[in-house]
Amino acid sequence: MDRSDERSAFAWIMSGTVGAVVVGSLGKLLLDRRRARAVAEAEQVVADAESQEAEGHPS
Repeated sequence: MDRSDERSAFAWIMSGTVGAVVVGSLGKLLLDRRRARAVAEAEQVVADAESQEAEGHPS
């Protein structure tokens, strides 16, 4: 194994590392968006339930 093989092996490892970081970042972004959407939906359900409860009970 000469020096050029070491450089190409290092480049191959680094490209795999960069690819893993990119895929991980994309996955985190998608999970964060899904979580934000679920929280917004849950807040809307709670708000709807509270407004229906307020309409059903005159004060």
